Amino acid sequence: MSVRVLIVEDDPVTQRVLRQRLERIGCIVSDVVDNAAAAQARFRELHPDLVTLDIEMPELFGVDAMALFNFIRTEDPNCEIVVISGTAFPTYREKFIKAGVLGFFHKPLDFDKLAIDLRSYFPELKSDQPVRGL
Repeated sequence: MSVRVLIVEDDPVTQRVLRQRLERIGCIVSDVVDNAAAAQARFRELHPDLVTLDIEMPELFGVDAMALFNFIRTEDPNCEIVVISGTAFPTYREKFIKAGVLGFFHKPLDFDKLAIDLRSYFPELKSDQPVRGL
């Protein structure tokens, strides 16, 4: 079984690198979107196993990001969500952890740590060569 991923990220460089790294460990990146509306629409179409969610985008921050998280959980309680964000507000981290995200990662992303965490939940993923930062 392959892990199907929807990347929700507005930065083109982060999109590209995240896609490359996820594919390297065996994920299938179903799509990459850069806003909440597209994320909702594509989520309903694709039914991914995992969503990587940037919670700081032009029209998405804080409460709105939590609303998107709740939408995903309501649509598919089995979908795992990983937050990848440049925001340093500890309250957001705490809220998402309490809500049940698989992980909360700060940018620049330590992909090695992300890959380890993903493999602990999705054991079918393969190992990756160590790559530091995004």
